[in-house]
Amino acid sequence: MKKTHLYTVAVLAVALCCLISLWLYVLFSPVVTSAGGSIYYLRPGISKRSVISELSQQGIIKHPFMFSLYAYPHKSASLKVGEYFFPEGATPYSIWKQLTTGTGLYYRHFTIIPGWTFRQLRAGLSKAQGLKHLISTLNDQQIMQRLGRPELSPEGEFFPDTYNYTRGDIDLAILKRAFDLMQNKLNEDWQRRAAGLPYRNPYDALIAASMIEKEGYLDAERPLISSVLINRLKKDMLLQIDATVIYGLADRYDGKIHKTDLLEDTPYNTYIHKGLPPTPIAMPGSASIEAALHPQPSDYYYYVAKGDGGHQFSTSLQAHNAAVQATMSKPGDNFNESVVRRHMAPMLGLPVLPGLNN
Repeated sequence: MKKTHLYTVAVLAVALCCLISLWLYVLFSPVVTSAGGSIYYLRPGISKRSVISELSQQGIIKHPFMFSLYAYPHKSASLKVGEYFFPEGATPYSIWKQLTTGTGLYYRHFTIIPGWTFRQLRAGLSKAQGLKHLISTLNDQQIMQRLGRPELSPEGEFFPDTYNYTRGDIDLAILKRAFDLMQNKLNEDWQRRAAGLPYRNPYDALIAASMIEKEGYLDAERPLISSVLINRLKKDMLLQIDATVIYGLADRYDGKIHKTDLLEDTPYNTYIHKGLPPTPIAMPGSASIEAALHPQPSDYYYYVAKGDGGHQFSTSLQAHNAAVQATMSKPGDNFNESVVRRHMAPMLGLPVLPGLNN
């Protein structure tokens, strides 16, 4: 009888060791085998049982019962709401640790493109998945009020970059980060700006940078485009920037600039209003801000698009008109005729403008 009892105890001990070994094996064996990992959203108010069930249904864990044997005894470990990324090789143990410590959250990304208008930025944010959309209920002024600067137009005030966020973040929080980054970038560059610029304050420089952003395609040319703007401003010439005209036309712009557009009296028409437009016309990137505050010194007053992304720069109207004619007569060129209109107003039969009569 005694031997039987000892035998039974031994069998039970071996069985228990086997079960514990199996449990530990399951707990620490990789369950996420996808090279791209797995994503799981832990909702507010969900129970441990439901979490385990969902993890099993989504194929993230293979043995929910074994998983629960570890999870349930840890009653003090509260689940942290969030969207999680479980990398390849994740184990049930590491998964539970993430869910109870809030580590390893899945970060989404939103990119503000250089040259976007604020209208385009709003549209982009409205399509960003996982965000709580607050700004759809606010107008532009209300948004700037939430950011603490109700006196500012939002145009140009948000730095183009890629911003990480987690599911449930508010879209206004991304705008706040982009706004703060733009202010910091602009103010830092303003402090080390080149001497002799015709800008009164950082906001003037931001306006100029926005025009450079829309006018330039090649970063290497932006400092030269900046010098053209500065040279014209210093001579009190009209800037004659197509991009400002297009901005002023808003929804009425049909893809081409017509002669009537160049004469339409909007605050942004730099064919008829001297100086800078009243606000930026887009979100300038770092290269354009740098170019606005550190132009490449030159004697250029004109430039024309060559159709390949670059420009031909000229010091005189005569040389410029020749460059325009040469550019338009090149065989095989395929670009919108409007890209050269700002450089050839007299040829279009428009009144002679001060900016082109030098």
